[in-house]
Amino acid sequence: MTTVHLHVPDMHCASCVSFLERMPSRLNGVEAAQVDFPRKRLTVVFDDAATNLTDVQSFLAASGFPADVPREVDSVSGKIDRTLLARLAVAGFAFGNTMLLALAHYIGGDSFLDSGLEQAFAVYTVVLAIPVLFFSGAGYFRSAWGALRGGGLTMDVPVALGMLTLAARSTWEVVHGMGLGYFDSLAGLVFFLLIGKWYQARTHAGLAYERDYTSFFPLRVARIRPDGSAEAVPISSIVAGDRIRVHHGEIIPADALLSSGKGLLDRSFVTGESVPVEVLPGTEVEAGGRQLGGAIELVARTPANQSRLTRLWNAGAFEKDREKGLQGPVEAISRHFTAAVLVIGIGAFAWWYPTDAGLAWNALTATWIVACPCALALSLPFTYGSALRYLGRKGAYLKNSMVVERMARVQECVFDKTGTLTPAAGFTCTFVPLDASGLTPERRTRVAGVAAQSAHPLSRAILRSLETPPAPTLSDFRETPGHGTEATVDGHRIRLGSAAFLNFDPSGNRLPDSAGTTWVFASEDGIPFGAFGLAKPLREGIVPELRSLANSCTLHLVSGDQDADRAAFSEVFPADRMHFNQRPEDKMAFIAELQAQPNHPAVAMIGDGLNDAGALRAADLGVAVVDDLYAFSPASDVILDARTLPQFSSMLRFARSARHTVIILFVISFLYNVVGLTFAVQGALTPLVAAVLMPISSLTVVGVALGRTAWAART
Repeated sequence: MTTVHLHVPDMHCASCVSFLERMPSRLNGVEAAQVDFPRKRLTVVFDDAATNLTDVQSFLAASGFPADVPREVDSVSGKIDRTLLARLAVAGFAFGNTMLLALAHYIGGDSFLDSGLEQAFAVYTVVLAIPVLFFSGAGYFRSAWGALRGGGLTMDVPVALGMLTLAARSTWEVVHGMGLGYFDSLAGLVFFLLIGKWYQARTHAGLAYERDYTSFFPLRVARIRPDGSAEAVPISSIVAGDRIRVHHGEIIPADALLSSGKGLLDRSFVTGESVPVEVLPGTEVEAGGRQLGGAIELVARTPANQSRLTRLWNAGAFEKDREKGLQGPVEAISRHFTAAVLVIGIGAFAWWYPTDAGLAWNALTATWIVACPCALALSLPFTYGSALRYLGRKGAYLKNSMVVERMARVQECVFDKTGTLTPAAGFTCTFVPLDASGLTPERRTRVAGVAAQSAHPLSRAILRSLETPPAPTLSDFRETPGHGTEATVDGHRIRLGSAAFLNFDPSGNRLPDSAGTTWVFASEDGIPFGAFGLAKPLREGIVPELRSLANSCTLHLVSGDQDADRAAFSEVFPADRMHFNQRPEDKMAFIAELQAQPNHPAVAMIGDGLNDAGALRAADLGVAVVDDLYAFSPASDVILDARTLPQFSSMLRFARSARHTVIILFVISFLYNVVGLTFAVQGALTPLVAAVLMPISSLTVVGVALGRTAWAART
């Protein structure tokens, strides 16, 4: 199977999207086709044995949607296609001149008719109409013909028919000496349609440009200094030659050479292969693999490219099969809209032709031109695309614009504790010996070696508290999410984790009774020798945030830690909604239990992305909270900068406001089409007025979407 991302500049309405996404039913070998409307991007998954990229592009070109493979999938220059500007310029030039020539016909009277200039002017308008029809309007004809050949209908079909009707009728009148025809209306129609397309393309480019170049993820990776110590740096600062350390569960951010340690890479994010691959030092590894063994060190061969991580984040393997919300009505309407418009136009023509042929032609062309689901199609991408941009500024980075829809419907919030409600750093750590030897220097080095392999906040806290270089070599490292880690160091089996993980009953030991302390036990060769007590305050501002969130959502706490913090959270979480000692599979089961309720609301899982990948993927909305370590999770829908977690409730309110905006725009689009068609079928609209109204409807939707979203972001 091959996945390819194609740039399709000629898609511009809901029916275009519907046509393109039905490609699997029209081209053998294509398994899936998904449109990213704001970026004019089409993602196609096809079977190599049945078809190839050339066939896919040939089918699209024949269907009126020529496509190319951009060098960088997520690279957007912010510039508008020059061909579109050239077509707009030609149409504008012809429109101005044909209107000037038509003016003489309208106000010239008998003196103009007697001068013999009318016939010359008629020839001039025909000449001016030729480039308008075959250059400026060529995209509409190509798209319409391709859609018809592919057995489908797009909104370009009635628009192209309207153009041909105007051109044929006008040519007939010129040939028979009946006047200048309607070439001014034809030029105006194409000119105003292209204005709408230009404005739409410009706004799309602006939204995509800001998302790609200013909304960088708050992701970091451990870079090794010359003295051997590690520092957390943004992945965007990684360059070729940098030494980086990747812990268990972390993703390799750049193409690199494995320099030390044994890699056990899960490359399912990249290749779809679920069996981990063992990699030895000296081997080149590709960005995107997740390390499942202990910590490894690599030398970057290329800079870390966030666009590659964006593609990984948007991989089809992590698409959630959710109800489409407001997108469903748009697709249903656009699927049948074009056919309905064609039927209404022909019906109006048949009604008026026996009594007034001129009125019948006006009704036919105006109906085909004025009715358009474009305003409906633009409502979702512009509103949610704009909302995505504002959320990115606040520190919430969304997988795509439709995630805003799921955010708006969230009514159940499930929180992890460590790394989410408590920050990943800043723990106070106390060691309590459980045998006579306690934490000897040798044990200290061995424990540090095991803790250094994991990216879990508790392991990082223990490593910092030991203040000793970790053991240089270890073997057979394993980490059981939610339980603990273990490895063989200097011939001794060291285990760090919960009492159950060590098969140890701590009840007979006198551990300090300190509220809010999580205990991590340590054993050597199966014999417990100590316990690390880790405590820390809650994340700043989190308690008021949880209280605010409780006004609109039902809150749950599901943690893999012990229940030492039960009292600290009792003021915001009811006792029956706090669940401790939960394994990753328990968290997934809890999410499924909430979703199994009749008419269940959307469930959001908010976790640190390390041990919560399954729950993040299972939830309707997966939110990975990122502190200072590289904890990228492709299973999440939102990457949330941990510093902005206290603003999560306001983000949900903003998403709900965006959804309300979409509903308002649906009403505007419906009223526009009803009123426009009412006048068009009566012949009360000229084709030129219909051509003006069509882009005005789109501009209105875009203006309301951007304006109301900006207002909601400020409030």
